[in-house]
Amino acid sequence: MARSLSDAIAFVLLALGLGGGCSEPVSKTHLDDVPVGWPDRWVADEQWLGEGLADASADAIVGLDGGKDAYVMEDVRGYDGGVDGGEDSGVDGGRDGGGDAGGGRTEGSLPAPPPRVTRRGRSGLLLRGTVLAPTRVIREGEVLVVGPMIRCVAESCAAIPEAAEATVVETNGVISPGLVDAHNHATYNFLPEWRPGRLFGSRYDWRSDPAYRAHVRPESDGGTRAELVCPATKWAELRSIVHGTTTIQGQSPRQSCVDRLARNADHYHGLPVRSTTSFATTISGPCEGTPGSATASPMNDAWRQARIMEWTMGRVTRLAVHLAEGVMGGGSEATDVLREYACYRGRARHSIDLLVDSMGRAYGTAVFIHAVGLSRAELSEAHALGAYFVWSPSSNLALYGRTVDIAHLLEIGAVVALGPDWTVSGEPDMLSEMRFAYAYGQMQGIAGLTPERIWKMATIDGARVVDLDRSIGTLEVGKRADIAVFGRLASDPYRAVLESRASDVRLVLIDGLGYYGDLVLEEATAVNGWCEDFDACGVPKFLCVANTPGNPSRAEETYEAIRMQLYRILQDGYPGGMAYGRGDELEEIVRCP
Repeated sequence: MARSLSDAIAFVLLALGLGGGCSEPVSKTHLDDVPVGWPDRWVADEQWLGEGLADASADAIVGLDGGKDAYVMEDVRGYDGGVDGGEDSGVDGGRDGGGDAGGGRTEGSLPAPPPRVTRRGRSGLLLRGTVLAPTRVIREGEVLVVGPMIRCVAESCAAIPEAAEATVVETNGVISPGLVDAHNHATYNFLPEWRPGRLFGSRYDWRSDPAYRAHVRPESDGGTRAELVCPATKWAELRSIVHGTTTIQGQSPRQSCVDRLARNADHYHGLPVRSTTSFATTISGPCEGTPGSATASPMNDAWRQARIMEWTMGRVTRLAVHLAEGVMGGGSEATDVLREYACYRGRARHSIDLLVDSMGRAYGTAVFIHAVGLSRAELSEAHALGAYFVWSPSSNLALYGRTVDIAHLLEIGAVVALGPDWTVSGEPDMLSEMRFAYAYGQMQGIAGLTPERIWKMATIDGARVVDLDRSIGTLEVGKRADIAVFGRLASDPYRAVLESRASDVRLVLIDGLGYYGDLVLEEATAVNGWCEDFDACGVPKFLCVANTPGNPSRAEETYEAIRMQLYRILQDGYPGGMAYGRGDELEEIVRCP
């Protein structure tokens, strides 16, 4: 069944062409044209459509004909193209759905033979398999890791002296850079999805919804307390790692307890940058909530001057803002997301130009998250002036019934990264978000949304957006050995990556050290001797949590210890506060059928 009523409504809108791209509705006469691999569970239910659009923007529903012939696909997350009904399979209504084998336009993937350690060496690690190099696919290639760095990427690394001393792993899979999650709210990611049963005009609408506030109370009540921030952020990073993600832009508070697992793009990433505060982000900047309003806070001017000073001094090289998250135009200034761009372009009262200085020179620092309500002209102008974009399609469609005009962003050559947003309204991990993005592209007929393009959004383009591409994002000599190995094979290896689940992730290296992978690879690759056995939907894995490199704060915490802290928050609340009684709602780091 659909994840929620809002899912069904969102994808009615999507099928009717209101999310950008194809404008022809999917109806009874078009069922034969549905891409191979989509679920065949379609239902006609105009009541869903009518109920869900009751509070939607008028602009969002222009062109609907009452939905009499509209068919709602039960779950766009039902696309997966997979063949084995593994983790997250939708046979029982899981998030990512089952699906017919080989969905979409290219051949689907199959599980690869198991990996093998064929030689134990004295130093270094030599991975063999299908290598996703920056400009080509090496079908039978090698990646040599020495210390934290990549030393060789080639058909053969035999000419490199260190290769003779390295441990050799026949991965039998696809070797990729570790994925980069360019936008997530890490501290919320122990919470399950929220099912509001309707669409919203903008983020200001759902943020004030009493049901939403009640849903996220276990997080919001915790605030910046260490008893919330430490386990919640670690939990989000563990979920990332087991799904092949090595860097997350998680907006976690600057608390040293999170300086340990996945890299955090905001801080604690352990990589050289051009400044001490290279990446900065804000959730409620001066142009959000009261864009151009006569009652805008005078503090905006101080905020504006501080930001300009940071950019001109080179201290902040990326500033990410939540921009135009929704579809509402008109109404009060305080809830009109369509005015936010004008404010951040310096065209409104108490505004700031994120894109150019007073001489018209582009800063090249702006990162626009969501940008759902931007017009093609605004997207083109922002791109021309050096802006970067982060796309969160699953969350956007669940909340607003549409997403940014991704087809246009691809056409103009914008740098677009991918991020699931959070578990409250988005997909639970990057691999799921990649599958969602591909399914959306297939349904909308967006030719540019190929598996390779989506993989680039999740690797090199993600690294560019968070300004860490000099160190991560590609398999290149001299870059850090942040590597994910995926245990699926296909004629299109990029398709094999996005069809992978945690059970298919064979090995995850950060700085050349193994944090997760198949149990048979633990002895040869693990970061330390404290790693734990982990069951990924029936596949034995190792997972390294305790005493991994980083700040000594809470270093001894194990996976189960972190899990129990979050369970107790959901069940018993915080000292002196109310008990929630919601322990059984804990969002596990892996979902199984």
